[in-house]
Amino acid sequence: MTEQEIYTFIGSNIRRWRISKKWTQDELGVKLEMSRPSISNIEAGRHHISLHLLFRLAVILEISPQELISQ
Repeated sequence: MTEQEIYTFIGSNIRRWRISKKWTQDELGVKLEMSRPSISNIEAGRHHISLHLLFRLAVILEISPQELISQ
């Protein structure tokens, strides 16, 4: 898996979990103090997220970080 494929995969997992919570990108953005376009870029794999952000996302989504990175 290439680096870009990894970010795309993680982004799609973030999107799946966000939708399961019935949150819009705007709502998740407010929780993370980020803009909707930033959330869109993360979900599309265009924005490379840090480990710190990955852990913040897991806490906000009430899941383990492994659930965002595993297949």
